[in-house]
Amino acid sequence: MSKAALAKDARGILNTAGLEALRAAVMTAVPVEPQPAPQAKSEDSKNFTKSKTHSTSPPDADKLTFDPERVFYATESGSYLVDTGTHYRTYGRKSPIVAGIKRHLRATGHSENDLKDLVTHHLENIELDRACDWTGGLAGHRRGIMLREGRKFLITDEPDMIEPCAGNWPLIGNILDQAFPEGDSRSVFLGWLKGGVDAIRKQTHQPAPMLVLAGEANAGKSLLAHISKIILGGRAGSPMTAWTGRLPWNDDILRTELLLIDDSVSSTDPRARKAFGSNFKESIYAGDVSINTRRKSSLSLRPVWRVMVCCNETPENLSVIPPMEDGIEDKIILLKVSRIKTPMPASTVDEKLAFAAAIRSELSAFIHHLEGFTVPEHLSDSRSGVTAWKDQTLLDAVMEISPEKRLENLIALAVEKGFFSITPGESKWMPAAEVQSNLEDRDSPTASQAQTLLRFHATCGRSLTYLAKHESPFVTDIRTFQGTVQYRLTRPEGGKVE
Repeated sequence: MSKAALAKDARGILNTAGLEALRAAVMTAVPVEPQPAPQAKSEDSKNFTKSKTHSTSPPDADKLTFDPERVFYATESGSYLVDTGTHYRTYGRKSPIVAGIKRHLRATGHSENDLKDLVTHHLENIELDRACDWTGGLAGHRRGIMLREGRKFLITDEPDMIEPCAGNWPLIGNILDQAFPEGDSRSVFLGWLKGGVDAIRKQTHQPAPMLVLAGEANAGKSLLAHISKIILGGRAGSPMTAWTGRLPWNDDILRTELLLIDDSVSSTDPRARKAFGSNFKESIYAGDVSINTRRKSSLSLRPVWRVMVCCNETPENLSVIPPMEDGIEDKIILLKVSRIKTPMPASTVDEKLAFAAAIRSELSAFIHHLEGFTVPEHLSDSRSGVTAWKDQTLLDAVMEISPEKRLENLIALAVEKGFFSITPGESKWMPAAEVQSNLEDRDSPTASQAQTLLRFHATCGRSLTYLAKHESPFVTDIRTFQGTVQYRLTRPEGGKVE
């Protein structure tokens, strides 16, 4: 019986029979055996255990104190930034800063009577002496103050760079041997990574080609990208939204050293691909980058960036990369990734975690190897450290679906069907407008395809120029005649056009 029930019965006896009756009832009552507390269910009977509850107040040792010397003020937003030891935490209100400084002053022996004046004094100094014109993360740079053109920038976080240490790296070595069985491709990959690590450590951007990893589905491209991400500081982001013009700002990639692009989020639209290529060149091979930030003024900075694309090796998937035009062709590396079989089991969650831990345990030794790696002379480049090497099978696949190759195929078909009036072995000079007119003639078998391919301004002339410079058997030369650019169209000898 509960205590409440016993008390109720006792009150009833007292009210009806008096005090003596109550005493007699107590003396003759049978003692009640205490009931055992309900047993908790065994851990085996539950799939999940209930989380333990903790006090909402941290122990005194964990309570934050703010040293005024480690507090900064962002003039653009009116917020405060506090150095936590790993990054700068932003506070939009003044009250937490006041409370944190008071705790610091108490801990350093100041009396309660002095706190108000001292806090006011420190806040004034923070807003005057530690005011910053811009705050945020900047790829490849250490956190702290950076002075630039008379302005004070506060870098709020930094890449997590692993320190090199001599040792063995058999798992990573096995993965690389499987992925790049051909020596040159492996050397290019290592050289590209080496340059990236060196640039980040020196906080100095080094222009480098876009690294395209292409292979069959589930070949292991994502594993290589993951290893590269950790080696380059552990931060990655996709630039596709900014570089294809879908959004006006690009500050979301400002703090990520690895700009990683997956073919699933890319576009095969020719205009988007050209915009992608132009923005890549401007961002990697030019000087400072114009940073457009939400609700803030634009500014120019120089992040330390490397660009990697992972895609399947089919022509359709390879079409996400920028067109191989003059000015971009020598800035793209094409590496074919052979299928990788993981050196450890990696099917279950526990196996994946164990595999990831084993890979990470070798990274210090692998980075030590990178620092001592020398790019072979025939693969080196004075500007970027490594040349824009290309796997020939991938290059052929890319060129087969290029606008230039498609135009060449249309010209071949139109020549064979007599729409250029050229006999075998004969050549004819024509301006781009006339070539396009012949291809789009409504009676021509190429009309529909040519109208789709050449619907953008100057596409025909640009593609004809490319073909003339790359030894096309149909567009064999280029000249300027009476102020007009002309192209020499040739019908190969031998009868039927191939």
